[in-house]
Amino acid sequence: MEKDMTNREVKEALEKAKSGDNTAWEKLYNQFEKYIHDRAWKRLKGLNMPDDRKKDAENELYQAGWQGFLSAIRNYNSEKGEFLTYATYYIDGKMSKEIKFIINSFEMIKQSEDIDDTDLTSGADRREPQYSVNDAPDRGKYSAERRVLQIMEILRLLTDEEHSLSKDELRRYLQIYRIAKYDNGTPIEAPNTFTSTVEELLSEVNPAEYSEQNEDKYRIKYEGYKENRLKAKLEKTDGKKASAVTNFSYVHLFGYEELDRLIQIICLSDMLSAEEKNRMVNKLVSTAGVYYNTPFLDGGRLKFSPTAVHGRFSGKIIKDKRQLSQNIKLIQQAIKSLCQIQFKFNCYTADHEMIPKSDYIHTLSPYHLAVYHDNYYCIGLKKGDKRIWHYRADLMTDIEFVTDNKGKTVPIDVCAFEGLPINNASWDPEKYMAEHLYMAYDEPRDIHIKIRNTDYTILHDWFGDHYEKTDTPCGDGYDIVKVKTSPSMIVHWAMQYAGDVEIMDEEIREKIRREIKKLQEKYK
Repeated sequence: MEKDMTNREVKEALEKAKSGDNTAWEKLYNQFEKYIHDRAWKRLKGLNMPDDRKKDAENELYQAGWQGFLSAIRNYNSEKGEFLTYATYYIDGKMSKEIKFIINSFEMIKQSEDIDDTDLTSGADRREPQYSVNDAPDRGKYSAERRVLQIMEILRLLTDEEHSLSKDELRRYLQIYRIAKYDNGTPIEAPNTFTSTVEELLSEVNPAEYSEQNEDKYRIKYEGYKENRLKAKLEKTDGKKASAVTNFSYVHLFGYEELDRLIQIICLSDMLSAEEKNRMVNKLVSTAGVYYNTPFLDGGRLKFSPTAVHGRFSGKIIKDKRQLSQNIKLIQQAIKSLCQIQFKFNCYTADHEMIPKSDYIHTLSPYHLAVYHDNYYCIGLKKGDKRIWHYRADLMTDIEFVTDNKGKTVPIDVCAFEGLPINNASWDPEKYMAEHLYMAYDEPRDIHIKIRNTDYTILHDWFGDHYEKTDTPCGDGYDIVKVKTSPSMIVHWAMQYAGDVEIMDEEIREKIRREIKKLQEKYK
């Protein structure tokens, strides 16, 4: 953008324009007019499209750019950075959506779901589509089944719950769709035939009658669907004119916010390879229409390096990640089926290899899966023991369902545990992990801790909401709190936070003193 105005001048003009100063508004208009016009032309330059249609598309992009500019004005505040930068983000975003709409609505040179708008100007050997009804040859009519599928595809691509197509628009796009995709200029079906096809489609994919309970079952919504306008039209009394059924919108599998969250989870996962991320994200995006624009994807490519997100599992090779994924799947199946599993438990060597600790085969009645500091744990009752155990899922191998002599799976054993799957409404995973600090195995008990009253974040990070302030008096600015957790692991935790906490339990204080003495001997 030609920055004729400085950021400060733009900010001042923006404030004056909002208060009704036409001179300031004119300055802003002149500042952004050339940028919007140039961006609109650049996006269309070299695109295979008839000149008259290209001119219309340029105007549409130009208008979209101004819509983005107005959106920037409405949403901007000075804490979001400089307005020049902020406005270009909105302008380019609106134009990107519009160019995708233009390209998809006419099925121009788009051969697959993962081509972005920057790829559309390349590939000179691609077939130039024909949009003229008069020029396209007559290749014959389509069956009723194909008409339905074509209408569904147009609605899927070009509508959502915020964007609809009228009946006339749907007819026009159906004709363009057929010319662009099949080079077939056969006249569109008669209005009555077209209307009948749409009504039969709506009757098939939607509930017969609307209610608040079945609204999420609608695949295609239309104007007046809550008043059962289609039902009234189909059942109309002779001589009584029914309201028209129009303004159709396709209900996509995922809403835009849901897609954003799902894509974010995939992109930020360190459990998936770059190829898996790209493939899964593109599959999710393919369920949406042309109006969806994710901040994570640019055409068919992730906008950032899919290998740039790191976590505790980032260093694991793909084989190990897939093994963990398979382990979790098998454990979940066993938990759901209430059956026992058996497996080998492993450890790592100096050569970074994972080997079994022994030939012993562990047998477990799995109750739950939990994630503690990025590691997955299977929690359950160990065979021959009356205590609950937990195992790191990534260290388990050769997992199998336990079967009897007849090949039937052996059901789980139960014990006095509040988190049993048959009574898991009382299961509180945060409480379990707070009581098993560092996932220790010893029996948890109440422990009192002295802490500054400004340092409760430390307790929350490790114990969640499972700590309680007591009335025990102590120095100003300090509190005594009670937690129930592992008495062995609280020793190491207290040493980790030695400058912030003090354990008040005398037995544990003695253990801490012994540990400190050992450290003094080791590091003297």
